[in-house]
Amino acid sequence: MRKTAILISVLLVLFSVQLHAQTTGMLKGQVKDNNGEPVSAANVVLQLDGEATPYGNKTDEDGEFIIINIPPGLYDLVVSRSGFQKSLYEGLEINVNQTTQQTVRLRPGNNTLDVVKFTVKNTKIKKDKMGTEKTINVDSIEDLAVSDVSDLIALQAGVTNVGGEIRVRGSRSNEVNFSIDGMSVSDPVDGGSALEVDTDAIADMKIYTGAFTAEYGNAQSGIVNIVTKSGSAEYGGKVEFKSDHLVNDGRNNDQIKFAIGGPVLAGLALNEKFTFFVNGAGSWADGFYAEYYESNANDDFMFNGVSLINTIYPTYDAYSSRDELAGFDMGTRNSNSYNLNFKTKYVINKNANLTFAVRGDRSVGDSFAWGWKYALDHFIEYETEQRQYVVTYDQNLSQKANLKLKASYFKKSSYSGPKGITRDNYLVQVVTSGELLADTTAFNHYVSDINNFGSALYDHPGYVSVDSDHDGVYDLGSAFKPSSDWVYDTQASSNDQPVPGYSAPGSIWSSFVDDETSSFTIRGDLQWAANKINTAKTGFELIQYDIKKNQLSNILTVYNDRRVAYLNSIFDQDDIAEGSTSDDLEALAASTEGLLTVLETGDEENPFLAIYTPEAYYEAAKASSGSRDGYKATPIQGAYYAQNKMEWEGMIVNAGLRFDFWYIGEDYEVLEDSGEYRTYKFEDDEKFQMMVSPRVGVSHPISDRDVLRFAYNYQNQLPPMKYIFTSKTPEDAQTADQVISVGNAELEPQVTITYEVGLQHLINEDWVLDLSIYYKNYYNYVSTRKVSDPDEQQVSWYEFISEDYASSKGIDLALDKSLSNFWSANISYSLAWAEGNNSDTIIQDENTNLREFPLDWDIRNNLSLNLVFRIDRGEEFFIPFTNAILPLDDLSASMTYTYASGKPYTPQDPETDSFLDPNSERMDATQQTNIKITKNIRLGSKNSLRIYMDIANIFKNINVDEVYPKTGEPYDTGTDYSVNGTLFPETSFVNDQFIRDPGRVSKDRTITLGMSYNF
Repeated sequence: MRKTAILISVLLVLFSVQLHAQTTGMLKGQVKDNNGEPVSAANVVLQLDGEATPYGNKTDEDGEFIIINIPPGLYDLVVSRSGFQKSLYEGLEINVNQTTQQTVRLRPGNNTLDVVKFTVKNTKIKKDKMGTEKTINVDSIEDLAVSDVSDLIALQAGVTNVGGEIRVRGSRSNEVNFSIDGMSVSDPVDGGSALEVDTDAIADMKIYTGAFTAEYGNAQSGIVNIVTKSGSAEYGGKVEFKSDHLVNDGRNNDQIKFAIGGPVLAGLALNEKFTFFVNGAGSWADGFYAEYYESNANDDFMFNGVSLINTIYPTYDAYSSRDELAGFDMGTRNSNSYNLNFKTKYVINKNANLTFAVRGDRSVGDSFAWGWKYALDHFIEYETEQRQYVVTYDQNLSQKANLKLKASYFKKSSYSGPKGITRDNYLVQVVTSGELLADTTAFNHYVSDINNFGSALYDHPGYVSVDSDHDGVYDLGSAFKPSSDWVYDTQASSNDQPVPGYSAPGSIWSSFVDDETSSFTIRGDLQWAANKINTAKTGFELIQYDIKKNQLSNILTVYNDRRVAYLNSIFDQDDIAEGSTSDDLEALAASTEGLLTVLETGDEENPFLAIYTPEAYYEAAKASSGSRDGYKATPIQGAYYAQNKMEWEGMIVNAGLRFDFWYIGEDYEVLEDSGEYRTYKFEDDEKFQMMVSPRVGVSHPISDRDVLRFAYNYQNQLPPMKYIFTSKTPEDAQTADQVISVGNAELEPQVTITYEVGLQHLINEDWVLDLSIYYKNYYNYVSTRKVSDPDEQQVSWYEFISEDYASSKGIDLALDKSLSNFWSANISYSLAWAEGNNSDTIIQDENTNLREFPLDWDIRNNLSLNLVFRIDRGEEFFIPFTNAILPLDDLSASMTYTYASGKPYTPQDPETDSFLDPNSERMDATQQTNIKITKNIRLGSKNSLRIYMDIANIFKNINVDEVYPKTGEPYDTGTDYSVNGTLFPETSFVNDQFIRDPGRVSKDRTITLGMSYNF
């Protein structure tokens, strides 16, 4: 029995991972009478929209109460006791993973007739806050000039948005873990967020940028925890439309959104018990490069009235086949995205409920790259889908204990490839067996010269490529010209010059991606408020992954050695018996799969040659074309955590320990160039790893206006799986035509050690200051080293290793003003340094850098300012310095201003072309101002129309995103374009066309108009 108990304890410690994301909050307080004496046995119940909720408790002998497992939101608190008037506290705010404190007063009187109402003044100081965090509730989102979750995150202190990637306090982009309703939606292969959720679905969002408790794992730098909305006892919802091309051209972006929630079975007693919420959105856009999806090379290269391109090329027009209705394009556009979220909840009884949710998104479109401007016919088209299914059982074991059991299934699939070309048609079979049998003289033309006879009769492979002349340009029944024609004239020279930078019209993107990742997760979490001091949490999680990578590059290249091997795998011609008669050969051909006949060559050494069917030649060509990169792996992650939150009057301590483990399996399947899979087995000491993470946070209320906090975090994150599982192994180095990169099952967990001290200060009833000072060390980032075969030194490969490191330090300042006197404000400022020996995993022959340099996202100063002016319904606003009242109410206007000092870049010496110290120069600072104006029009007690205008970059600030290393300028390369000492004006003109990529600078102003009907 004892051994069994020990085994169970060990398993509990081992089983789980990734992220335990809390989705509820807690309420603590004390009930007192007029004399300040505690009131025992008082009933304390939370109400929502005037209806009692299951969340309540009774006070103990000291008049104290604890209510756990409360979903986030604004509640009313009702307290009653015989002999006292009932007290109603309105507007009590509950936040995720926080303890709200509330003292209640009861007056003597009749508890059935008299109700004393109070308005709660929610404290701006969070005394149990251990690290830097920010809570964003649903009420504040609609007023902000933001469009998605990433925009919300980027406004927080300590967060930078570089190149569209979120980075927290000097971290890499894959170090932020995203969860929805407590279940991770991060990509296990590459990291970062995989599943998007629309802002309409968000009930509460919490962003952790500093230290966090033991319940959160597999995240080195940040946590984004989203809790979605649930339905209520009454129906409600919205329909919304917005467009950015009603005032100016914009990016031809239209969005349609809807949301509805309420009882599943209306009119029955289940109204409050069985509810649902569903929302969805569709977005259709042509994007930043919209105008360049229509181009003609002959027109664009006009110089002094004459086109420098003599070859006539057709115009590419992505919009020619579109239908239009009332000024709006119908059907898909260059970029299209859709998302849907559905959640239903059944309250079994006051102590138990069951929730089921399904959500997903889909993105599909045609990519653009400036270098492919004239070759979009067969550039990248893509499609990405994500799906998540979650079921949650929530059980209050007592008034102080809660158990949550969850299971989820998540799947992500990604496809990309050349537009108009699939993996089934980039090679075309030219004749069938039936056609060949009807013309026996054609036999020899379908014989590969695999015996090196050197005869033209044996050089037809039995297929034709979409690029039959192997110049990279589509020419199968096409009017595209050879790539050699992609030249321009110079008047002073008779020699045509190749067009620089741009791919030739008709060029084919030569890669396919067809990846799929899924995960099945089970988890249990137990919370126990043992007494007024101790609140314990513990939980486990187990995730089973199924990763399938299937990528094909260089599709236009057919490797003859692989083709011959494929044919020989069907029938090895060396096995044809010498001396066989013709009859025997015919019988052999008829009985052997894949052979049409056997040819007598007349050669003494090789008297017979197998002639395969055209179908066999075609399949052989497909199997031997391109380079495959793929594998199948089924690793397991898990975790167990335990923590205790101890709350005293002058100190709050949250201490915990987290155990994470990683089991990569016995083996994984490697996709070979032949298209077949082979098994690669791991060594016993490579299969399993365990990580331990201690977490300690201390909060010390100095006064009722000031709280000091300290935190120490040891945060682990498993390295991206793409560095563990690869399609190449050391054995492949023997036959590879170039040095390969192989995975490493012994990569160590990436580690961040965080030291943080912070201060909250209540300036007055409206203003709160939060100051954080931090220092972070990052270890075990993935790097590479070159490894040589001990038996054959000339054979080598690159191996991924855990060697790179970084550090960051800084000061984060957040200043928040709550809504009063018609306005609110949020100001965030960060002063930060982020340095390391490499900004990313790079392939390198030499040893890794020992020096630390500024990382690519090392932005010294970051500032965001958000101001909101709001007149609620029925309020009167006097225009300043006048006695006039603004004849509008239910109106809001917001302004968001962001500033960031320049990104670093690595300069290049214009004389020697050598690169100087990494990231030793800086680009110019960037800034942008967005505004949003919203007017609500009431159409009834519950119906309203909301009209708004959103202007992005209202002042048309010019922000440089990318520069050339020789000059530090976006449109000057510093390169000498002279030919043999002569600089032709045509050459300067043509090169200038390419280097002036508009994507290097952002300066557009976008005006979006929107309208929603709310009911």
